[in-house]
This record gives sequence, structure tokens and C-alpha cells, in this order.
Amino acid sequence: MKFSFVKRINTEHNSIFYSLINKDDEIIGFGRKHYNKNIIKVVKLNNNFDIIEDNDVDLVGQDPRCFKYNNKIYILDNSRDNMSLIDYETKKYMKLNNMQGKNVSFINHNNILYFIYYIKPFKLYTFNTENNAIIEQQVDDNNKDYNYEYRGGTPGYKLDDNTYYGFGHRTYYKNKTLIHDIFKWVVYFDKELPRISHFNIEQPNNSKNICDPTCVIEIN
Repeated sequence: MKFSFVKRINTEHNSIFYSLINKDDEIIGFGRKHYNKNIIKVVKLNNNFDIIEDNDVDLVGQDPRCFKYNNKIYILDNSRDNMSLIDYETKKYMKLNNMQGKNVSFINHNNILYFIYYIKPFKLYTFNTENNAIIEQQVDDNNKDYNYEYRGGTPGYKLDDNTYYGFGHRTYYKNKTLIHDIFKWVVYFDKELPRISHFNIEQPNNSKNICDPTCVIEIN
């Protein structure tokens, strides 16, 4: 798999980390309003990925990701050691209690909401949006090469009834420079226990050292 550069979106100055999702005939984007402020902003875009509406709706949170579950849009407030899901319509916050760190990836499988807590080692949980209950799942993970450099990014997107893919970022230092490289992950539910694979990605030459994937979106 290879990524190529398509377009630079003209976002608000000093805002960062946008995540996009389709809603009916619209594209909605959620971004961090300012790189050093914990405020999530909401925008709407056309099919050319131009921002056509910049709303005054501000939510509390960091580095948002968004996904659909049970016909609702949810936003991940990705605040370190204080993550929450936000219901886009009601603005209700649902805290991921006792979950440290950040950068989890949600998967909607058979109307059950899962999230990947770690890639290596593979740690998978379910989350109940009614009562915030979190339950760790048994997984098939014989890989003893634990590497906490691999972190989540996008939610999971369906390939077939038992297979989901997404993209994350590997965080490490090279010549004393912090690097975030994109990788692809695939989670399989086709056997008794879920399992995961991950693959390196060829990035565009002009991609920056810090390259964090947030979403996959298909237009036309």
C-alpha cells in the first residue's frame, strides 16, 4: 500500500488534527482549535474538501477522532489519561474510566463497540455507551516482541463481516528527532479469539516527521 499527497486543506490558523466523517450528504470535520488549547472545533466541508462552514460549536477535548456506532456519530476526546467519547448530537461525554494513555482505535463489530488499547501487545476491550462499562477481551496474541511504539489512529473500517482495517502511527526517535510513521493494522474476528496484524506504509516524500492518521473517508 502506498499513500500519495492529494490536497492541503485551508484550516484555521494554529488549529491541528482534523478528523472527517460523512453524515448524510455532508462532510463533518472535528479538529483541535489551537495546538496548545483543549478545545475541539466543528467544521463542514464540500466534496472538494474545502471548508464551507466553520461553526461556533466548541467542545472540550484534544486531538479528536470520529466514527459511527448505532447510527450515531461519536467523537473521541483523546486527552491523555482522561479519554472520553462524545455523542455528537447530545454532546454527552462518556468517560473511558481507568484507561491510561491515549490513541485508542474503536471498531464497531456486530453492534458491539470494541477498542484497541495496545497494538503490541494486542489489548482489546469493549465499551458500553449506556453505562460506560469497559471489559477486556481475550485475544490471540503470541507475539512476545512487545513494542509500545505502535499507537492507534483511525477507527476500524469494515473489509468484510469479520475483518476491519485502520491506520496508526509508530512513535520513535531518529537522530534525536521525534518521528511518527504511519502503519496499517488489520483485526480479524473470524476465529474464536480476535487477532491483529500490522504493515508498514510507504508515505509521500513531502510528509512531515509527525504524521498521525485520523480517518479514512470515501467520496464518490
